[in-house]
Amino acid sequence: MALKPSSPQIHPLLVLLLLLAVPVIVFWKPIFFYILDDWTSLIQMSEYPLGQYLVTPDGEQWFPFFHLVYYGLVKIAGERYSLLVLINCLGTGLNAFLLYLFFRRHWEAGLALTLSLVYALAAVHHAIAWNAFYVGYLLSLGFFLGALLITDSYLHYPSGGKLWGIGLCGLLSVLSHNYPLVGLLALPLYLLLSERQVSRRDFWALTGVVAAVYLIFFIGYLEFAGVHAAASRNFKVFAGIPGPVYLAHLFCGAIISPFLYLFWGFFHFPIPAYIAGVALLTLSLAAIWRWGGKGEKYLALWALLLNFLPFMLVSLTRYQRSVYQAFVARYGIFTLIGALLLIGIAWRLAVVRLPSRWVAKALAGVLLTVIVCGQFFSLPLWTAQYQEMSRLARKCYDINRGPQTSQALTPEEFHQFCPDAYPTITPRQVQEIRRLLRGEAEPS
Repeated sequence: MALKPSSPQIHPLLVLLLLLAVPVIVFWKPIFFYILDDWTSLIQMSEYPLGQYLVTPDGEQWFPFFHLVYYGLVKIAGERYSLLVLINCLGTGLNAFLLYLFFRRHWEAGLALTLSLVYALAAVHHAIAWNAFYVGYLLSLGFFLGALLITDSYLHYPSGGKLWGIGLCGLLSVLSHNYPLVGLLALPLYLLLSERQVSRRDFWALTGVVAAVYLIFFIGYLEFAGVHAAASRNFKVFAGIPGPVYLAHLFCGAIISPFLYLFWGFFHFPIPAYIAGVALLTLSLAAIWRWGGKGEKYLALWALLLNFLPFMLVSLTRYQRSVYQAFVARYGIFTLIGALLLIGIAWRLAVVRLPSRWVAKALAGVLLTVIVCGQFFSLPLWTAQYQEMSRLARKCYDINRGPQTSQALTPEEFHQFCPDAYPTITPRQVQEIRRLLRGEAEPS
């Protein structure tokens, strides 16, 4: 789709600075501390040599590049958890900028920036910003968006160098987190569903690169995680063909969840959020179906696949627990992209059919106001939960200040402080983590 000739230009550096600043302003807080999955990784860091820690799986996940990055960040930050929160906020802004660059390939600067800002301030980012361990999600998404941008460039001007770039970004994406594993198929599908003609040779070359990424990943996974790792937390995950519960989980996570999160940032959605989310989804799809040309419909189909593909694997490993797992906030940083793509396509088709520019501005203003209010009004609910988890974790961390304190506490007494922070930690592990974070040598 061609850009409007009258579209105002915005310097990319200004956009970058704005999108870096927004998550910092909205999400950076100095009140949090290591919690839950952070402690799982800290225990591994304190007990394993670096090489073993890098290749050690985390349940069904195997992400050595994330372990490398997280280890370095923890060694730098130590007990200054607010520094890790700041890094995650900046990573969120950087991904929003990459998303802006992708939107600019399809729309004018104003629409691309508006949707990127909505993404940058979306309350789902609390799940990443306030839990340092989830920097792996940011890395994974960032490398995927990098691969997507190179794929778009490859679509117009194919070259071997771009194939190498796509392959490297794709590999680092799945080695940072396994969430987008199936989602890498969206890269060759982007070529296949494009209006622009692409040769069979170029399409199969890109498909071969994705296949090579899969091959490298699975060799590493089988070598270091093992064939049984995939079912380590999901018993009988491959025992049968998933049925309606799986499909419900898949549909809710890939399609319903991001549209609800557009209007409310907490997973206990009020009735108005359900109404607004489902209404916006329905209207967007209806506008694309009614007014869209071949290009818009293909891009919309690709946006749906962009959300469905990675969730096929997530739902397979989570649907047995509860359909509510489909609404976990941290997945929203991925699925919001497909939702915003659908909204952008529908808006471009609808705005030219509105009576006047003023009507369009008024409608956009009302919609954006409702979205922004939904994010900010729901954020205190998450803040209170994370603050309480951090308080308990810090209490658990501080209760064991040294050998004398450790000897004075029985295991039963120690676990009075820690179950809500981390259910299986021991006094010895807390002491080892303290030495790790403070850079102290082990006592002789």
